[in-house]
Amino acid sequence: MHPLTTVVTGLYNKKLPNQNGAPLRIFIPWKYGFKSAKAIVKIKLVEKMPTSSWMWASPKEYGFFSNVNPDVNHPRWSQASERVIGNDIFSPRIKTEMFNGYGDQVADLYTGMDLKKYY
Repeated sequence: MHPLTTVVTGLYNKKLPNQNGAPLRIFIPWKYGFKSAKAIVKIKLVEKMPTSSWMWASPKEYGFFSNVNPDVNHPRWSQASERVIGNDIFSPRIKTEMFNGYGDQVADLYTGMDLKKYY
């Protein structure tokens, strides 16, 4: 329901192809890409938090909320810095920004939540 969340219907001024989630895909810019729905086939309203396929496959690595948070490392690597897409592997890394740089717009959604526990 956040205004930054986008329902994607196309890519590069063309209809969204199947491999990119046609006909509809959700884009949530402050979360890691695996948290965005790849394709919407049905919507189900539930009372309790569901277990996602990522949480089921590796619960110690992927939390339900999975926000971009440089202060919480993935169990196998640091998330404190990142490479800019398009640069070569020798380019300097940049500091990862909280909520992927959208902190001013979305931090209030997580007020009072322990972001290290609910990574």
